[in-house]
Amino acid sequence: MTEQATEQREALLDVAGLSITARLADSDLPLLEDVDLAIGRGEIVGVVGESGSGKTTLARAVVGLLEKNVRVDGGSIALSGDRIVAKGVDRTGKVRGAAVGMVFQDASRSLNPLMKVRAHLAEVLRRHVDGITKDEVERRSVEVLEQMRITDARRVLDSYPHQLSGGLRQRVAIGLAVVTRPSMVIADECTTALDVTTQTKVVELFRTLVDELGIGLLFVTHDLMLASDLCDRIAVMNRGRVVEQGPAMEVLDRPREDYTRRLLAAIPTWN
Repeated sequence: MTEQATEQREALLDVAGLSITARLADSDLPLLEDVDLAIGRGEIVGVVGESGSGKTTLARAVVGLLEKNVRVDGGSIALSGDRIVAKGVDRTGKVRGAAVGMVFQDASRSLNPLMKVRAHLAEVLRRHVDGITKDEVERRSVEVLEQMRITDARRVLDSYPHQLSGGLRQRVAIGLAVVTRPSMVIADECTTALDVTTQTKVVELFRTLVDELGIGLLFVTHDLMLASDLCDRIAVMNRGRVVEQGPAMEVLDRPREDYTRRLLAAIPTWN
């Protein structure tokens, strides 16, 4: 990789020394401690670890979805060189949904059961794209569903979430995250509720979208094998810290940390 390409990659999302704490009734609980992570355009970085490791807190910090009792104590998050998160600083409202799209774990919960897919997409576009016309909303809604490899886009547009399969609902949720043409997408355990075959199709879709759109993707998962299939680099988290990170195959084939080796040893194998 050239020096210029390295700079471009580091310029998209840059998490530097991020520390986050939750205020409890009688004490403070560190959630993240001195976390560093960089993601470039056209790059997929997986954040893996057990429940409670801090990976979802990291993802939600980027888009400003932390709980009210949670605060940033140190470090920063920058998007395309602009600082959006730091101690006493929260500019995530300007980028959430526009420059950064988010795909949550359960599409059923992120979609309003009383709204058709058409209305979901229209709401997102009108909120984040100034001056967009009705015709443009329609065109971009069809276009994004076709990007999701949905062959009957107009039928899906006129469907309610409950009328779609789990795989289709998740594709719609991903479409909602990219319809505003963000530079960055965060996927937080978004394949957990899907069967293995549908998981594979969603992973293939993410890879295609990153290659075609040139976005950066932060992929949060507890599934190391899934991360190995999709991600260019992997960051392993434990107790709020990044304990190991590097190229995906290097981390999984030659882990340096005992914690990473324990995660790998826990993966079921079939003889």
